[in-house]
Order: sequence, then structure tokens, then C-alpha cells
Amino acid sequence: MTALQAFPLWSDFWRAPHRPLMLCAVLAALAGPFLAEATPQAHARLMVFGFAGAAIGAYLLTVLPGWTKVRASPRRIAVLCALWLAGRLFSGPAEALYFLLLAATLARPIAALRIWDRIWAPLAAVFLAVAALVPDLEGGVPPLLIAALIAVVGGRALPAFLASAADCPPPPDRPVLRIGAALLILAAAVWPHPLWHLAAVACLVWQVPGWPLRVPPAGLLLLPPWLWLCAALLLMAQDAVPNSLAMHALTMGGIGGMVHAFLARVFARRVNGGALKLRAASLAGAAALHASVAARLMDALPLAYWLWALAWGITLAQLVAHFMQPHRIPVFIGTRRRSRNAAS
Repeated sequence: MTALQAFPLWSDFWRAPHRPLMLCAVLAALAGPFLAEATPQAHARLMVFGFAGAAIGAYLLTVLPGWTKVRASPRRIAVLCALWLAGRLFSGPAEALYFLLLAATLARPIAALRIWDRIWAPLAAVFLAVAALVPDLEGGVPPLLIAALIAVVGGRALPAFLASAADCPPPPDRPVLRIGAALLILAAAVWPHPLWHLAAVACLVWQVPGWPLRVPPAGLLLLPPWLWLCAALLLMAQDAVPNSLAMHALTMGGIGGMVHAFLARVFARRVNGGALKLRAASLAGAAALHASVAARLMDALPLAYWLWALAWGITLAQLVAHFMQPHRIPVFIGTRRRSRNAAS
């Protein structure tokens, strides 16, 4: 009997990419506000490459088997976590190595099976690796790279989640709008101009009317981050709005809200043959998180920090409790009830 077999919960921890990497993300979210005043650049790097980077890795490695039938090994996951930790101590190259290994882990099975419609996943990790080598984050390019990733993934996942919650057929995928929004966001990152932001918002908003919105909170919890993403892009298009406010609407509301909403699905209970029902703690955490974004936009910084800490403190408690349960593939993609144990 191996050591991992003797401790099944420990084995489950490393077999499931979302467990160690989401733990990294939540710890980074809790630590982030402590650096905001003293070292703004360290704060920005922790939230973008630490918090968002760990969450992106958790999501992509979890859905990878649904795309390719290939799973990242526990050893590969452990090495990624070690590189993530190194990136917190040595910014730049160490952060880039984390994203490059993530890209290699994703690219090999995707290229082997020629699943070219998923090639955006390793490419996104490569772009983040390049961005990690830039010492100054004042331009806001890395958060916009993540926003483009949300546009691609969320534009497909959100309507599927909503349809699954409403127990109805998913609406047709609209790749032109999803990819168009992502490309416009990338254009805004490289050549800042209000027209790019406004056009991206138009593509994002245009998708919403076709979504089944009259569903339980398990589906609707993903909608506020989508709206924060739109609001952040609109704020970026206004010269009179400080860049820091727009960036916090994006990073706290859009990116942070999306990460929290995906984690809420991991913690959800299954009822009525597989439907997801969010726990009260997840709803309380989401309320605190979105209230923290509003407080930050009103420059009520102490209140924003406390609400943010409350949201992720609740999430950390839920995550630790989740570790005590046997491994179950989380519903990170909007699967129907008949395939509720898959992450496709």
C-alpha cells in the first residue's frame, strides 16, 4: 500500500486539480488587500498572476479530461503548485514558468487530438506567461487578457449553466460574438481606445437576451460577474474615470466574481436527480463580494477590504470542508442532469 492509498483524502487532494489550485487562489485573495496600500505593484501581481492565475489553472485542468480524456498527473499538479508558490516569492520568471508549464500540460493532448477549437486555452497561458515578464502592471494589459478569456469561456459556459438550471435546451452557441468580444478586449489592451471597449461591451451584452434568465441562483450567480465585466469596460472608455476604479471593477467584480461563482458550484448540493442548489454560505459570500466591489468604487476602502475578506473567508471555510469529502468532478461546465458527473 502506497502512502497515497493510506491517506485517501490526501490522494484526492492531488488527483483533483481544482483542490490545491483553488486553495492557492483563495489564499491569494485573502492576502491581496494587505499589500494594496504598502506595495501596489506586489498587490497587482498577487491578484492577477496569483489569484486569477491559480483559478485559471484549476478550471482548465479540471475541464481538460472532458476535452481530451487526458488528466494531469498528481505530480504535474504538485509541480504547478510549487511554481505558483515560487512566483509569489520571485515575481517575473517564476510566474512565467507556472503559466508555461500550464500551457504545455494543455497543449500536448489538445494538439495530439487536433482539437483546434480549444487551442485558445494553452495560448492564453502563453500570453499570461509573457505578461508576467513585464515588471510594471500599470497599463492593465494582464487583467484585460483574463477578461478576454472570460469572454470566450463565459460566453459559452453561462448560457449552458443557465439552461441546465432551467432544465431546458441550451441556446445556440454564438462563437462570433464570444470571439469577437475577446478580440476587441485584446485590441483595447494593445491599442487603448474607447471604441474597442464600447464594441466589446456591445458583443457581451448582445449575447444576454438569448439566455434563459428565470432560473434559480445556481445559474444566476454567474450573471453579476458578466455585468461587472461590461461595467468595467464602460468605465475604461471614460477619460474622466480613474483607471484604478475601472480596474477594480474588472478584477474584483468581473474576475473575482466569476471565480467565486464557479467555486460555489463545487460546494453546491445536488437535489431532484442532480440539479444544483447553492448553499447559503455561498450566497452570503457572493453578496459580500459584490458589496465589496461597490464599496471600492465609492472609495470606501476599509469597508471594501472587510467585505472582500469576509467573502473569501467564508469561501476558505467551505473549501476546507470540501477537502474532507471524497473527490467528485465539479460541474465547471454547464452539463445537463443526465451527465451530471462529467466536466465537459
